Amino acid sequence: MARVLTLFLIVLASFPALAADDAAAPKDMVVLTVGGLVGKPNRGPIDAKHDSLLSVLKVEFKHGFEFDRATLEALPQGTVKAKPIELEKEATFTGPLLSEVLGFIEAAKVKTTFVAVDGYTGYLLPEDIDGSDYILALEADGVPLGLGQQGPLWLLNTRAEGFTPGKDGRGSHVWALVYMHIGE
Repeated sequence: MARVLTLFLIVLASFPALAADDAAAPKDMVVLTVGGLVGKPNRGPIDAKHDSLLSVLKVEFKHGFEFDRATLEALPQGTVKAKPIELEKEATFTGPLLSEVLGFIEAAKVKTTFVAVDGYTGYLLPEDIDGSDYILALEADGVPLGLGQQGPLWLLNTRAEGFTPGKDGRGSHVWALVYMHIGE
């Protein structure tokens, strides 16, 4: 019995690095999936049946990270006051800081692409993220953003006066955000 216990402890001790690489899967409804160069995954590759929306959006990855609302709310939050063209008046948006979301999943510092539920995409480079106050807004004026109301997430920042996003989508405020891809 002692040999079996010793062997079990040796085997268990040889796997701590593997166990530390994978994070826990979300307990509630997934509101955001991140794929690509994710250092701390909590899910495997795309499954066309299970991930039907992501499959329609032609998303591909080998491993990724799924966020539920509670996990996003547990990260350091930011506030952005903005008047996006989609709204009639300025609002105060709150949600996790994009830099904290990326740090939490140990994402590589490379191009990050944002994909909306309708397939619209935008992207940011590392210097865009490091030099701004981008958030993944969960709420506007204290009210959760729902589907059909620019939610579940809206990538926003406080834009400098006169700033316009690039025609290629760089710096776009992507609403109805459901997927982020780290890398090309």
